[in-house]
Amino acid sequence: MAASDNLKLGDPANTCCRGPGKTAYKNVFGLSVSVMLLFCAFQGLQSLQSSINSSGGLGLVSLAILYVFFVIAGFVTPGIVKILGTKYALMGGMVCHFIYVASNYYSDWYTLIPSSILLGFASGPIWAAVSVHLTEIAVKVAPIVKETHQNLIGQFTGIFFLFFQLSQIPGNLASSLILLYSESNVISENCTNFSATMIEHKYIYILISVFLLFDIAAIVILALTVDQLPRETPFRSTKNKFQVFLLTPLIDTFKVLVNWKMFFVGFMFIMGGLEQSFIFGTFTQKYVSECVGVSRVGFMIIVLGLTSAAMSALLSRLLKYVPRFVFVIAAGLINSGLLIFLLTWKHTASYPLIFLFPIGWGIADAIWNTISSSFVGILFPRNSDPAYSIARMWLALGFVIGFIAANFGDIAARVYLLLAVAVVTVVLYLVVEVMVYLQSKRPQSLLAGDEINS
Repeated sequence: MAASDNLKLGDPANTCCRGPGKTAYKNVFGLSVSVMLLFCAFQGLQSLQSSINSSGGLGLVSLAILYVFFVIAGFVTPGIVKILGTKYALMGGMVCHFIYVASNYYSDWYTLIPSSILLGFASGPIWAAVSVHLTEIAVKVAPIVKETHQNLIGQFTGIFFLFFQLSQIPGNLASSLILLYSESNVISENCTNFSATMIEHKYIYILISVFLLFDIAAIVILALTVDQLPRETPFRSTKNKFQVFLLTPLIDTFKVLVNWKMFFVGFMFIMGGLEQSFIFGTFTQKYVSECVGVSRVGFMIIVLGLTSAAMSALLSRLLKYVPRFVFVIAAGLINSGLLIFLLTWKHTASYPLIFLFPIGWGIADAIWNTISSSFVGILFPRNSDPAYSIARMWLALGFVIGFIAANFGDIAARVYLLLAVAVVTVVLYLVVEVMVYLQSKRPQSLLAGDEINS
């Protein structure tokens, strides 16, 4: 079956040669690898923005604007995914990624801000398409392979985030090796090393060119390996188009938005955005770049990525045997413990800190990513498009708050903010988990996705 054909698991045309299981895994791994390569470039740039574009706060402001438009795009994201389908929504988003990366050849307010706005709008459809693609494949193939769709959603999501976390490695390794040649005075005991603002442009050009190659590879792999899911509803008239692709998705999105379960679970995504923006916006600049040099930022992010990838791989298996709430509580405790440690740490250059801290942070990050995404798929399997759109809006809101705080607040204020959100997130998650458990014990459980108005 060609990658461009509609995916219909269970059809004889699909099962005669490859089988529904192999078709599903081809899509899961193809999608995972292509998104991994895409974010090799973006993650590498994101971790450096606060250091190489610190003048006037351009780097952090551009990231905040990107995620603001990510939030705005969330309301029309389900319609875009319905119109284009998951594959072509991803394809269009990857082209926008390419434009954003290319704009960094000459970083200025009139290049970086417009490309950030464009990527912000494209990011919503990208993430919604990823989540919908994984969920729909899991739901369709589960009866065929005699597995519950809940377990398959968790497994597919774990595989995806394993590759996603690995995206931290190639791009950041490239940035560290390239920027290593451009630095002179690296160690600064009192963390006042601002050499990142004086990097020669030729090194930036080389780095951006490498990142663009990652984007091209991502687009090619997506085109060759990922199938287009069949559209659900045909249309004949303009009125029908408006109803199916804009009005209905918008109404469904608002219904999910006001659902109390989505509101409570939304804090998991806000927490995910906050903890990632902290590591990319605050830790990379204040504890790495200004203390031991900007070239060490990439090495630190690699440690974070390897840890998160390993934890994501473990989670995809452990979730079959260990309840979700155990991991969520563990993530909250890990984040809180590390943040309290930073409050007591004297702000000086420390190699052990910049390589040990990301290990604990990476474990918690993998838990927030995997559990939150799979939990939404379990709660809203029949409304996955708007549910994942809203979830990513919450995630983007966390990034916005985090990057704004990184630009205007001091380190202690950012730490206290994260501590407060971590505690609230765990409490609200446990409330939802208990309610879901109680509903699952009823004769007619609402867990199947009909609980939009409950």
